[in-house]
Amino acid sequence: MLIQDNLFLTRSNPSGNGGVQFLYRVKDYGLSALSGPQEEISMIHWEVEVIKFKDPKTAEFEISHTTELADKTLKFYSDKSLNEFIQKAFQYFEELDSLEKMLPNESQQS
Repeated sequence: MLIQDNLFLTRSNPSGNGGVQFLYRVKDYGLSALSGPQEEISMIHWEVEVIKFKDPKTAEFEISHTTELADKTLKFYSDKSLNEFIQKAFQYFEELDSLEKMLPNESQQS
């Protein structure tokens, strides 16, 4: 089972092909964890994207391959390894949010 911290939304796979999608949110960034149907129940397969939300009030987002966290779709084959990544990602998103808030202040002072 995936961790529930910062879980923003759980829904059926939006592609309509079956499976489930978990959206996690920390400030303006988050993760999309998608698990499609598998031939065998023991074959866990999560596809994870780093995402940036477009609006603080909605679930509208775009995939972001520009962070140090991930520059492509990540794949995990166990809930345990994905949970470890999710927890590290939460810390990264908190730091990234703090840095992004400081950048406009620096450019205003120049």
